[in-house]
Amino acid sequence: MTTALKRCLGLWEIVIYGVGLILGAGIYVLIGAAAGIAGNMLWLAFLVAALVASFTALSYAELSALFPAAGAEFVFAREAFSSRAVAWITGFCALVVGFAAASAVAVGFAHYLNQFVPMNTVFAAGGLIIAMSVLNYWGIKESARFNVFATSIEIGGLLLVIAVGGYQIIDGVTPLADLLEAPTAESEEWPFLPVISAGALIFFAYLGFEDIANIAEEARDPYRDLPRAFIYALVISTFIYILVAIVAVSVVPYQELAESEQPLSVIMEVLIGGAAPTLIAIIALFATANTVLITLIVSARMLYGMASDGSMPRTLSRVSSKRYTPYLAVCIVGGISIAFLFFKHLEVLASITDVGIFILFLIVNLSNILLRLRRPELPRPWRTPFNIGNLPVVSVLGAISCVLMLLTINHPVVLFGNKYSSLLVGLTIFALAIPGYFIFGQSKRSRQ
Repeated sequence: MTTALKRCLGLWEIVIYGVGLILGAGIYVLIGAAAGIAGNMLWLAFLVAALVASFTALSYAELSALFPAAGAEFVFAREAFSSRAVAWITGFCALVVGFAAASAVAVGFAHYLNQFVPMNTVFAAGGLIIAMSVLNYWGIKESARFNVFATSIEIGGLLLVIAVGGYQIIDGVTPLADLLEAPTAESEEWPFLPVISAGALIFFAYLGFEDIANIAEEARDPYRDLPRAFIYALVISTFIYILVAIVAVSVVPYQELAESEQPLSVIMEVLIGGAAPTLIAIIALFATANTVLITLIVSARMLYGMASDGSMPRTLSRVSSKRYTPYLAVCIVGGISIAFLFFKHLEVLASITDVGIFILFLIVNLSNILLRLRRPELPRPWRTPFNIGNLPVVSVLGAISCVLMLLTINHPVVLFGNKYSSLLVGLTIFALAIPGYFIFGQSKRSRQ
């Protein structure tokens, strides 16, 4: 067995990885739920989420060029805080985010699949995770080819929505919605509170740019390509998101979008009718499957990176001598992602993911700040713009925005027939990182 990953990814393959993961999760799965919160201001919620994401993306860009290694967030925290406990908890959060995100998007896949083949949601979602885990094991180059193919299809579907819907709006067939209309009476007093709350949920839709850092050991030129890939993927995805959001609320009332499990199919049925909803549903299957694949890939690389460091059992860092993939990490990640399907409901899984991602992004921004102040002498191939001395202003804004967004996750989730705060559910799950550290992070087996 070997422990080295294969460097075979160029700039645009990495960008497509990021774009494929970002677009697959948000538009096809969460646009309905977000419309129910933000109303016709859905487009603005996407913009708010993009702004918050951009701060952290720039921190990731600097850190990934500085430390181009698998297990990115774990490595960043270890180097910045000089604490194995903080690093391990960071890695744990990243892993749980991956498990929950893969499960959430797999549930979205099952909802679209149900339009063609009625079956149990958990069974269909679990089958997808198994299939994508097999492809994850098969090889990073093969996964990249599927990603390019699926991303092309999903972008084509979104461009179809934009083209048809945009034409009808411009031609006057469909009137442009009042893009500043909010859904609740409470919004009269706090008009942008629904937008911020929806932005916190929609932030799930931007997950993907951070995972670029975790394939650093498979990039041909990580110092040059990784920072650029972060920026390109985020800009491309945001532009598409906003246009689709405007078309969506103009074509279908946001109340109807909120009630649909296949929101884009509903939109295309209104726009074209005929076989269009079926076509969008097929595209959505590729989009969600692609997102699950990439999430599993980067989660396996995180587990591989922690195992290589000795913070997880070393055996998990084994790489197949034929496929050049961390096969044991792939199996563990796939298995636990299936276990997360216990939560069943998309909004519960998305809330868990959002809580974890804001905690994770807070640590990443703080890592960049600490490294700038404590280790300014490090050679940095790329630096964030807007600095005051050694202080990265962008990272400071990223840290503050992550805290604010975390506190706005106030929508309820239903578990066992009872309503709970989504923030409380998420924090409870991520608090398991503390006992987890004492079980795994300090175990004799982990240091062998």
